[in-house]
Amino acid sequence: MTIKKLLPRTAAFALFLGSTCTIAHAQTTGTTNLHVVITPLLSITVQQADVTLTFATLADYQTNGATTAMTSHLAITSILPYTVSLAANTATMAGTGANTDVVNVSAVTVTAPSTTNNNNLPGNTLRTIAALSTTAAPLIQGSSALAAPADVTYSIPQAKVATEILGKTPDTYTAVLTYSISNP
Repeated sequence: MTIKKLLPRTAAFALFLGSTCTIAHAQTTGTTNLHVVITPLLSITVQQADVTLTFATLADYQTNGATTAMTSHLAITSILPYTVSLAANTATMAGTGANTDVVNVSAVTVTAPSTTNNNNLPGNTLRTIAALSTTAAPLIQGSSALAAPADVTYSIPQAKVATEILGKTPDTYTAVLTYSISNP
């Protein structure tokens, strides 16, 4: 056989092999969908269950009033802008036992003071509630915080002692206060 006759046969055989034999390739890529779900995390925790304003000295009655500063009193958790508000559950603080005297909750002033903790709250606005009431009033507004502590100061100023404290039966007067947190 001559090369002229062999070439067409070899070319035809090579063409046949190329068309019938394929090399299997494994898949080398894949895809998936990644989902990031952001839920509106929003909570407030009161760290100390009791706050006590004590009138014990002559200066408390005549000059100072009573003040109690509560460090890290609130733990605020939010990923969105928030407002912390405060309200009393009743308009008056009741004494114990047969004592029928009451102290108006409006005698109490509540302040979010300018402290290291409060100044570290991002984008905060600190407020004073001059007269506590049963209507929720804003105390702290912020842009966002994650488990940030907040300080709160409670007081009955000396200016309210004459009308709210003097003449009352010596006793412990109590009211429940409710803090709430919301997104504006």
